Amino acid sequence: MRYHWTECPNCSCQIAVNTTAGPGGVTGSLRRWSADRNINDGRPIVNTPADAAGGFTTACVCGQILVFGATADAVGSGRGD
Repeated sequence: MRYHWTECPNCSCQIAVNTTAGPGGVTGSLRRWSADRNINDGRPIVNTPADAAGGFTTACVCGQILVFGATADAVGSGRGD
């Protein structure tokens, strides 16, 4: 499992993305939350194409396109490392 963290430039929420790469693309989930915790939601990421280096783009729940590079902020042990 690969983990990415960022802030959405549109809704200013904190974003946590966890993914695994497979033959169909990148699969995982995106969670977002606001500083005041009034927003706390997410969405699945299903078979999103990866670029040649392994990076990918996906939309925040608000619709803003977010770009993630091939290098994760953290890598978990076990599946998909």
